[in-house]
Amino acid sequence: MKSMNGTLTKTETSEKRDKTMGILTGIAIVLVVLGHLDMNELSVFGLFPYYSFHVMIFLFVSGYFYDPVHEEKIMSYIGHKALKLLLPYYVFNLIYGVISQILFMNGFSYCGELNLRNLFLEPFLGGHQFGLNFPSWFVPALFIIEVLNILGRKVISLLFAKVADERKKCLMTDMIIFVPVLAVGIATVYLAQGGHVWGLYKTPGRILFMLPVYEMGIIYRRYIKDAEVKIPNALCIGLICLIQFVLYVYAGGRLNFSAVWCTSFASIPVMPYLTVITGTWFWLRISRIIEDTAFGDMFDDIGTASFDIMMHHIAVFFLVNLVAYRICMTFAVDNAFDSAAFHSDVVYTYLPLGMYAWKYLYLIPGILLPMAASKLRRRQVR
Repeated sequence: MKSMNGTLTKTETSEKRDKTMGILTGIAIVLVVLGHLDMNELSVFGLFPYYSFHVMIFLFVSGYFYDPVHEEKIMSYIGHKALKLLLPYYVFNLIYGVISQILFMNGFSYCGELNLRNLFLEPFLGGHQFGLNFPSWFVPALFIIEVLNILGRKVISLLFAKVADERKKCLMTDMIIFVPVLAVGIATVYLAQGGHVWGLYKTPGRILFMLPVYEMGIIYRRYIKDAEVKIPNALCIGLICLIQFVLYVYAGGRLNFSAVWCTSFASIPVMPYLTVITGTWFWLRISRIIEDTAFGDMFDDIGTASFDIMMHHIAVFFLVNLVAYRICMTFAVDNAFDSAAFHSDVVYTYLPLGMYAWKYLYLIPGILLPMAASKLRRRQVR
């Protein structure tokens, strides 16, 4: 199953897929699309706001599938990740760059110009260079995190080269990495709250903030999963919701944050990691519960196309808007299309008479069309 890190729902050393993680990936990308449409259908009555954890699920799943065997061939691993992540990213970035240039010349203010900086450098700085593909900012960030992870683990493993007990060596390596990166991540949140993570600092700030969650995926699989899966579903869901309610009340409901800009942290510096844990744990357990149902199959299929959905769903929104715009202009619809918002707001949605249900005309094709493109792309690769 192809995804953000090439194989988010399948280990690179095993032919057996992990359907639970495939479902979790599918749920996460649906939450991303819902978030961009300002639709709260899956927020559990607002208790689990998407922006308090949804992007981080991809990091957690990627870390979950990390295999230390790659530390023996680091350059091969990095090359593989570049091929799976950066190559398709840059191909689509060029395509969207051409489209963006055309739109920019026609008054769409959120579209950047086609130039070398926006093609090659800006993806690692902001990732919003061409507007229509802005959600894909995550891809270069994930690549950097995966490279930092394997390099750090290789260096630290050399320190314990003489330790004969592999299990002990693995535990020592994990703790030496996880504890400091978590501390640095919390410190990054603290600095961001003081307005110090901005400008040139936002890129390293973003990476330092996100890196602990990748490591959480590794920790979970190695030391927590076997015990966690034994907790009865009702007890597990109830416990998670209780913890989340306490966090929600403590933070006054202000749990959302911006991972891409490393901003909007409204509570104590450790809070983002707590909500990432509760949000990820909640949907992980839901994924496990629905694994053998039709819903499980559906979200698993969506997870397979997570890269393409992340890359293209905003462009689909634009196409829906373009059709609506042409219809409104041609037939002089009374409930006028907001042309100014269409040209200035990349996530503008046209809602005739303010009817919320029209958002589903963005949501459904925003998921299904990229899924079709994903199947076509994977068929061509074969």
